[in-house]
Amino acid sequence: MKRFKLILKSLINNDACVEGGRKHPWWIALIIYFLSMVLALIPVFVQTITKKGSSAVSQNTNGMEVFTQRFAEDISDKGLIMEVKEQNGEKYLSLDQQKWNETYTWQDERGYNAYHHLNENGEPDFDVYYMADLQSSDVEKMLSNVPVRDEEGNITHDKKGNEVWNKRRTSFIVFGSKELAVYNFNRVSGAQVGALAGDYKHYEVGFKINDLTKVSVDGVEYDYTTITPELFSKYHEGAWNNWLKFFDDAYLYQRGQLTWKTTLLMFGINTALVLFMGLMIFVLTRGKHNPFRIYTIFECMWIACWASLTPAILTSGLGFLIKSFSQIIFPLLLGLRVMWLSMKSLRPDYNVPQQSSSKNVKTVNTKPVK
Repeated sequence: MKRFKLILKSLINNDACVEGGRKHPWWIALIIYFLSMVLALIPVFVQTITKKGSSAVSQNTNGMEVFTQRFAEDISDKGLIMEVKEQNGEKYLSLDQQKWNETYTWQDERGYNAYHHLNENGEPDFDVYYMADLQSSDVEKMLSNVPVRDEEGNITHDKKGNEVWNKRRTSFIVFGSKELAVYNFNRVSGAQVGALAGDYKHYEVGFKINDLTKVSVDGVEYDYTTITPELFSKYHEGAWNNWLKFFDDAYLYQRGQLTWKTTLLMFGINTALVLFMGLMIFVLTRGKHNPFRIYTIFECMWIACWASLTPAILTSGLGFLIKSFSQIIFPLLLGLRVMWLSMKSLRPDYNVPQQSSSKNVKTVNTKPVK
């Protein structure tokens, strides 16, 4: 019970941290340390594990709710079947690459065959690519800028003779046989507002992207060929919800991998920080006349562990309130706590009063002899 009270006291009292680190068993410091790591990592873990793939397109769609629906309808009209299959325990998206290229012969400036949705001016405002052997270099090329060409197909030049290139402003989806990527662009500003990398591991075998046009309205299933005009708005909403779920499922495996990688990385960083703070306490108490130089390196480490609990508790709360800074709150608060501890409880007192001499001082009679 006394140790528990000391732990509670250490939340606001620096001397209690010093006492706990020096006079209590080392395993208590380790328990406090692991508890602190768990509390400090809760906001980062929760934010990462609850992130949805659809967040890349749901907050600012830039028309993708229309573009994706029409793409699914178009591939069905043209007899392209995009189906998830399994081979040797690995799921993949099945599609005839040659048939895709023959169907969508219009290549973009990057040289890839793509489905294009055209705006009112006849310009592409959404692209869909399929590449069975998708590489990261292909995605990078799709993200690259493109040259501006004249009516004859030649690259235009500015007044200084430099080639004119435009930033990519078109949202697109690229399907590979094992992976997919989604990029959401604002066509007006040209800014990228969302991105998603995913795969097909969480889809059932036999799932078809064509089926994203199938929507249940009032208990009756419709698709784009059977929907009635009066129910079209509900069909459109349902089709977009299907796509949002598709994006969520595509991101599930990547989300799990990212969650554990991020959590382990932050655990390592926070651990190194606690050790560094313990080393700082050790260094700050090494002065020649410092009365605290009797503290060993291990005692300083245990003091840092005891001091980490309060920053961790504050981080577990503030991390949800200030999400964008959740990863740096604990390092900042721990640094402040150790600085406060060093100034209040580990500052040596150099004002040692000087001893006055009690010995009689012999004097010499300097008077001249008469």
